[in-house]
Amino acid sequence: MSSKKFISIGLVCAMLAGTVLAGCNNGTANTNSQTPTQSTSEQSASGESIKLPENGGFTTTSYELSKDKYRTYYEIFPYSFYDSDGDGIGDFKGITSKLDYLNDGDTKTTTDLGVEGIWLMPIMPSPSYHKYNISDYKAIDKAYGTMDDFKEFLTEAHKRNINVIIDFVINHTSRQHEWYQKAIEELKAGKTDGYVQYYHFKENNDEKGWNKAGVGDWYYECEFDADMPDLNLTNEKVRSELEDIVKFWLDMGVDGFRLDAVKYYESTGTEDSVKDLKWLYDYAKSVKDDVYMVGECWDASGVIANYYKSGVDSFFNFDMQGATGRVNTSLNKEDALGYAQSLEKWQDTIKASNPNAIDAPFISNHDTARSAGFLSTLTSKKMAAAMYILAPGNSFIYYGEEIGMTGSKTDPDKRTGMYWESKDAKGYVKSIPQSTNRDVPEKSVKEQLEDENSLLSFYKRVIALKNQNPEIARGDITAVDLGNKAVSGYVSSYNDSKVMVIYNVSGKGETVTIPSDKFTVSEVRGYAVADSGDMQDDTKAAVDDLLDLGTGTESSAETSEESKITDFAVNGSQVTLPAYSVIVLK
Repeated sequence: MSSKKFISIGLVCAMLAGTVLAGCNNGTANTNSQTPTQSTSEQSASGESIKLPENGGFTTTSYELSKDKYRTYYEIFPYSFYDSDGDGIGDFKGITSKLDYLNDGDTKTTTDLGVEGIWLMPIMPSPSYHKYNISDYKAIDKAYGTMDDFKEFLTEAHKRNINVIIDFVINHTSRQHEWYQKAIEELKAGKTDGYVQYYHFKENNDEKGWNKAGVGDWYYECEFDADMPDLNLTNEKVRSELEDIVKFWLDMGVDGFRLDAVKYYESTGTEDSVKDLKWLYDYAKSVKDDVYMVGECWDASGVIANYYKSGVDSFFNFDMQGATGRVNTSLNKEDALGYAQSLEKWQDTIKASNPNAIDAPFISNHDTARSAGFLSTLTSKKMAAAMYILAPGNSFIYYGEEIGMTGSKTDPDKRTGMYWESKDAKGYVKSIPQSTNRDVPEKSVKEQLEDENSLLSFYKRVIALKNQNPEIARGDITAVDLGNKAVSGYVSSYNDSKVMVIYNVSGKGETVTIPSDKFTVSEVRGYAVADSGDMQDDTKAAVDDLLDLGTGTESSAETSEESKITDFAVNGSQVTLPAYSVIVLK
């Protein structure tokens, strides 16, 4: 069953619960989804009508640049981002030329995406296209340019207040790395100390995850691939080498690291891997006190929570992502309350392990199916973005997600060229040889920048909401039950200031009342509408199919009063939200 059908059926069930005929209406979707008309409602029984900011607060409210570790990050696969020299491969000069797209450094402009962090996938020399098997930790892969190109990129990123973290792959190296080559020479000479101890070698060990070294009966551990021999991270000489590498990059100006495959650091279990992480993080902080690290522990939340004991700032929130993740599931079930409660519970859990923990929510990355594959409508893509970007912590956007790029089979298929304008336009990269994905979004970056109702324009809006309200990322949150599970959210408290984020994940407009003991509204900080009309169209078709009522005008004319709501309104404690929308209150 496609995710599009799944979403539709979820909406159908909610509509059928009221009345069969009313469930068949198509509603009156707000087609101008980005700029709903301001409410003209006067004073109500629940209090004074509160003025709404012009254009949802997007074009009228600037924000202060982030000076701490809290930022919205953008993941880039350099190969596939932008090619500056015509060789068909993306490079640092290409990324530098597109920095103003990500953030132009001016908080009052609305032409840029608004991210304040970049995560670069591996940039060091490697024999593979993905570069997760490194052959030299202190160099730049020549396909991406020179070290001077990288330094220029760093300088220009920092001018725009964009922090840069790089992938740091230390679970394993490439067999082409000098350390491994020297280890093999030692084995051939009958030695088992020195560089042999940099890795895990055993004789007569043909267990899974081990590979023949080509010297006698020696085997080496390689959890992922034969060209990825695992490092011995408890070896003091290895640690000294890695500390030197950490200092090399931090001294150059890198702001931190994304740590690959942390759950595999030690085969002896979580506790020993956590010890490795603590050593690494503590050393990095001794070099750069505000270093930021985010770890990849692809596992259940209970396991991830244990890794926060290492002191590392963040670990990716894998329970959020994918077709079965919390964002998509909550959207399909029209369960904003359950989603808000899960955010509160997770924040409490990770802060119990590390009081300084920063969550790292995402909905897709280079290892997972792209979100446009399981979010089948424009409305669902937009609403999912609002849900995870406006969650506490540092949200991570995968390049191209903001324009609806697809890819769900092999890893190369998930890493195709950024669709700036067209496939024959300057800067478009050639396909990775292993990729079979030739799909491109319906609209390019250029086209979506010119369309205020596009997915890209919506991403800019919700990122701006997060930037304009520092409480969202940094605050301690409490989920609030508003008596309607489809319309709910959380209160976030930070530095004696509170904001409330309310999501409406249903297909109709709703009015809710905020309990007086939970939050008092003084200001509307901003809002955004995800509804593009396609969710309602899908729902009507699904209802018609199930009830065999055809597509006559009778059902479409029976539009409920609730579904006619296309505007926001805030009257004292009463808040009205259109279908598929989000509002931020102060």
